[in-house]
Amino acid sequence: MLVMALVAALAATGCGSKSSSSTASGAQISHAKTKFVLHAGLAFGAFHHWIYKPAKSGDFAHPFLHKLTIVKAGLAGLFVYHELKLALKDAQADPTLSKLVAPITALDNKMHALATSIKGGHPDSSAITQGNDSISSLGQQASQAGQPVSDLVPSHL
Repeated sequence: MLVMALVAALAATGCGSKSSSSTASGAQISHAKTKFVLHAGLAFGAFHHWIYKPAKSGDFAHPFLHKLTIVKAGLAGLFVYHELKLALKDAQADPTLSKLVAPITALDNKMHALATSIKGGHPDSSAITQGNDSISSLGQQASQAGQPVSDLVPSHL
């Protein structure tokens, strides 16, 4: 299932005539736009599936599900953080996506604050809502830049 989603993401974004882009440091990233869509989609999907939806359904407050849900959310938070870092590198490597660097950095900072509340065992619902709003905004900005991002849920998290 994940392989099919990755193939679909790669096919949907296409590969332009440029096979690589250079970052500010001069390093080359092959297919930066395609990789950005993949990494951002995985980050968005993990956030929505393991953090946002459980928070909205009240699973963080349920006495029997609370600890397991917190552990899953914590792992998802680490995954989201990792994928956002990769998406940031990809955005920095492409002139079209470079305008997304500041929103990705802001989202990364919000995810860090959210991770702190999850580690404490009591996720901050306002931080979760703000994270979701930031993800929606970043998704809209990516679409405006010609790179729409769809949620991809990693199946082995």
